[in-house]
Amino acid sequence: MLIMERILINLKENKWIHFAVIILIGLLLSVPLIFTQIYNSHDGNIHFLRLVGTVDIMKIGQFPALINQNYCNGAGYAINLFYAPLVTYIPLIIKLFTPSYMSALKIFGGLCIILSGFTMYHLTYSITKKRSIALFAAIIYIVAPYKLANVYKRFAMGEFTALVFIPLVFLGLYNLFEQDGKKHYYIAVGTIALALSHSVSTIYTAVFCILYILFNIKKLKNIDIIKKCFINFIFIVLVTMLFHLPLLEATKATSYGITNNESMRTNGEFAQDNTVKLLEFIKYNSERKEGFEVTVVIGIATITLFISSCFLGKFVDKEYKNFYIINIIFTIFSLFMATYLFPWKIMPDIVCELQYPWRMVGFATMFLSFVCGINLYNLLKIISKKDTIKLLIGIVIILMMILEAFNVLRYFYVKDRSIDQKYEERILSNPKITHMQINREYMPLKALKLQSTYVAKREDKALVLEGNVKITEENKENLKDIIKIKDGKKGDIIEFPYYYYVGYEITLNDKEKTKPIESENGYISYKLENDIDDGIIKVEYKGTTIQKVSYIISFVGLVLFIIYIVYEKKKNGEKND
Repeated sequence: MLIMERILINLKENKWIHFAVIILIGLLLSVPLIFTQIYNSHDGNIHFLRLVGTVDIMKIGQFPALINQNYCNGAGYAINLFYAPLVTYIPLIIKLFTPSYMSALKIFGGLCIILSGFTMYHLTYSITKKRSIALFAAIIYIVAPYKLANVYKRFAMGEFTALVFIPLVFLGLYNLFEQDGKKHYYIAVGTIALALSHSVSTIYTAVFCILYILFNIKKLKNIDIIKKCFINFIFIVLVTMLFHLPLLEATKATSYGITNNESMRTNGEFAQDNTVKLLEFIKYNSERKEGFEVTVVIGIATITLFISSCFLGKFVDKEYKNFYIINIIFTIFSLFMATYLFPWKIMPDIVCELQYPWRMVGFATMFLSFVCGINLYNLLKIISKKDTIKLLIGIVIILMMILEAFNVLRYFYVKDRSIDQKYEERILSNPKITHMQINREYMPLKALKLQSTYVAKREDKALVLEGNVKITEENKENLKDIIKIKDGKKGDIIEFPYYYYVGYEITLNDKEKTKPIESENGYISYKLENDIDDGIIKVEYKGTTIQKVSYIISFVGLVLFIIYIVYEKKKNGEKND
């Protein structure tokens, strides 16, 4: 009897057993990744090309590695300028230990499934101080069908990585506003990782954070809270500078597809068309149009636990009941935004940056996992005083959730796994692809509008747009093009075979250096300022000073942030997490 009691106590309170359970369930849910295709997922192909493309950039010594020299028929495509870098470089590190890029992506997806359980566990335990609740919340978060579909069907790397870090942001906020404030730096830890993973998730997390602060507005009278908010903000800005500063520089120079509401369909009408019906929270809609076969299923067991808040709420500890109620409100609001009932058509474009309202289910999943973890704990407490009965009931409920998750995953099973292997072999043997084989969001808007006409037919060489200047010789290699001209007149315009991005430099006769201008077609161009009988023009991508400085600032900011965390932990006498 004593042995059984010890076992039950360990199951309830031993964090290492809990960690093992999280890993075991995470691995179980990651196994089907072996039988999935990355290539035919919504975003997997793009992320694969970003990985391979980044390695190509590194081979020619470009730093920072932003513009790929092979994609879009050698026009130079900014695969890393507009997309957060964390989800590129971590899989590349994994690739060092795996046979293929596709397998590295799958391992990364599996890691995110498992790590999301750990961050939810950490959040919940830090708030409730009860490991059983933390374990329940972590499992509910891991098995959430929408989170799994993000990996299996969409392979939306930015989004499923973001869902690992969002709990850390709220851990820091809660600690600052409702505890002792000794772990406030988690605000910056979570937000930095989040901002370097997925921009849209960062924006909407910021909205929920602001709402949370408004719920606790009276506490802003505390000078210490304001000071620590400011410290976190400064570190967030500094460390994420390597991504945001070059991005700001680029978007100030000209318009790109990703910054255009029309091309990105970030408007109310498009958002309204991609809302979900209430029934889809319970049952997967297998009739969704091709390309949008997402799942927003929450599951009957989880929904039942969430609804039980109506009568289980009175058993919630007063210390964290405020956060419990806020999470209920945030869950309902998130799910409401995902449905056709939300008035997306009248929303301003900045709100519609979300594009697909069903993305809000990811946020709802996090909020309700915390609530349902507490509800399950209190429900078992009410049902029986015997730990063995509680354990059995808890296992049955968790198994129901796991089965519901697998029931949804079966829709995303693909038999032919050889497609990934064949595609990877083809790209590695010939990395030069057309603009139609990759996402075109990062093209200059002028070029994007001409993608099916001028861009599709354009030859990979310098062209005369205006005037009678003659190009007598050309030597193009990677992101450097050298041409010889004659009979050039002032005002003649030459267009080079590179999309327009900041960082290109034009040199005339190895003396005069100038910045290029954007042609009417979205390419790098040069306008002759004087008559030239014979001359040599060199165009080369060298990056910008701002890009290089931003990396230095981020590195210094990261070092200072680590020093600050160590200082705070020593000051407060904490052990390392």
